[in-house]
Amino acid sequence: MINIDEIGILDKRIEILTDGEYEDEIGLTHVGLLPVFKHKIWARFEPTRGRAYFEQFKDKTEDFIKVTIRFRTGINNGMYVRYRNTVYEINTVINPYMADVKLELMCVERKLKTDEN
Repeated sequence: MINIDEIGILDKRIEILTDGEYEDEIGLTHVGLLPVFKHKIWARFEPTRGRAYFEQFKDKTEDFIKVTIRFRTGINNGMYVRYRNTVYEINTVINPYMADVKLELMCVERKLKTDEN
């Protein structure tokens, strides 16, 4: 069984984001990333092994980052984690031992299109 002390040091403030629509101050609708939770949450970042694969005649590499947070409901793959100005896509959500103490989010850094590009 996992206890709360085994989570480790949570020293980064992150936001969990999801795709959605929102209106700006003049009433125009935009599609973008919206926060899932009202407040930023504490997390720990750990690099993990990446993978290399061959896709459509191009070599691709992905470096996975493990983001550990306290257990929360409502987080699933396809959402995003934002830390500072970097956005990571959540590939897998792991609840170790189904203990509801912590979540391990396996993420990949993503370059997202914005309205400025």
